[in-house]
Amino acid sequence: MKITDVEIIHLKGPPLPATLNACWAPGVTYSHWGGSIVKIYTDEGIVGIGAPGYNSGNFESWVRPQLIGKDPFAVEQHAIMLRMANGFWGIEIALWDIIGKACGQPIYKLWGAHSDKVPAYASFIEVRTPERRAEDVVRARDAGYQAAKLRVHAWTLKEDIAQIEAARKAVGDTLTLLVDANQAQQPGTPHPLPGPVWTVERAIHTARELERLGVYWLEEPLDRYNFAGLSRLCAEVDIPIAGGENNRGLHEFRQLVEQNCYDVIQPEALVSEGIGQLRKVAALAELHHKTVAPHHGGGGVGLAAHLHLCAAIPNASFLEVWHDPPCMTSDIFQWYLKEPLQIDAEGFVHVPQKPGLGVELDEEKMARYRE
Repeated sequence: MKITDVEIIHLKGPPLPATLNACWAPGVTYSHWGGSIVKIYTDEGIVGIGAPGYNSGNFESWVRPQLIGKDPFAVEQHAIMLRMANGFWGIEIALWDIIGKACGQPIYKLWGAHSDKVPAYASFIEVRTPERRAEDVVRARDAGYQAAKLRVHAWTLKEDIAQIEAARKAVGDTLTLLVDANQAQQPGTPHPLPGPVWTVERAIHTARELERLGVYWLEEPLDRYNFAGLSRLCAEVDIPIAGGENNRGLHEFRQLVEQNCYDVIQPEALVSEGIGQLRKVAALAELHHKTVAPHHGGGGVGLAAHLHLCAAIPNASFLEVWHDPPCMTSDIFQWYLKEPLQIDAEGFVHVPQKPGLGVELDEEKMARYRE
């Protein structure tokens, strides 16, 4: 089998039912949820799909010519090329989709099939009032989610904790609460309005307050390269510290794991290395008795890819699903899939059993909302 062509399709996406205000970038709003799809064609008629993710813009000049005529099974060879390109890791996902389809097996079964379902958490997107978030966590619990992640991005510790206190009071012990500070967006994420930048001391005080409230983890409490500060934080508090979505390269994850920067490793396949390469990160984390809960913000294909990764490894904890009505629901997040992935009555997402990723694109809807 040989690769005959590679295509990237950019999508504007349908209008959102309400404007989405991104907590990680103050002042940034979304009126549509679009995305991009990569398709890899082969001479045997198998087409692999992925989401190209973040890239340096050298697709036509470097990446595509390096793939045409090559064996899609040679993923380790292609990974070296993608590192040189500094991105397009969703292409690696499309290669694994081809391999699964060619072998007639779902990807997670090719990797050992530790489980066929993964518990999901509702990942909230906005920072809202305590009263509103109390209502939101109840709705998430009643919708079947096992956990919900709230965002804190206020100027004062008191404001941040008020939101979590209201949520805990609303659901008691019936829902696992997670908290994301989105501090690892520094440096590198442009935003028009200023936002709070935490010190190690602010992170320590917040972590201890969240521990009092029974929060399961505190995510991204410091900037992505503050390895010393993160190690100090992990050593001084008992609540698990999570992060890694903005880190790139196997070498950075080696530092994060071996320096005990995080208890929960959260790699993002579209940012760093792809799902196959991130199995190496998961294995390193397992050897250090750490869990893995991949970050995911890239739409339905990426969600399916991270689901296969989680199901294949023994140390996965949760699957992140964007769900923050009314501006974002899990169906909107996966709008270009024919059958969006859903949680069951117990809050698990079951891995599709069709070959490869096991999901299909809604080509008609994609054509309607193509850029």
